[in-house]
Amino acid sequence: MDIMEAEQLFGWLASILTTLIFVPQLVKAFKTKMTNDLSMMMLVLAVMGNACWLVHALLSSNLPLIVCAMLIIVMSMVLIIFKYKNERRV
Repeated sequence: MDIMEAEQLFGWLASILTTLIFVPQLVKAFKTKMTNDLSMMMLVLAVMGNACWLVHALLSSNLPLIVCAMLIIVMSMVLIIFKYKNERRV
């Protein structure tokens, strides 16, 4: 395996693992319908930080990072909307 293959392999591995950290929270939120223990600030910062990563990834043509940033932005936005709707009902 050469350096470029290793770089791609670790880029995809990091992107997959980093993206997966949001999946358990999404599943739990949808199962329990409880979002009061989620930090809105953390979710907003996740969107903002990953938007910056997305711009960086697009400028550097880093496909694994593009995919990761986009998925985390989408999952964070879903959690923000879900949190807002759940807490508005209470």
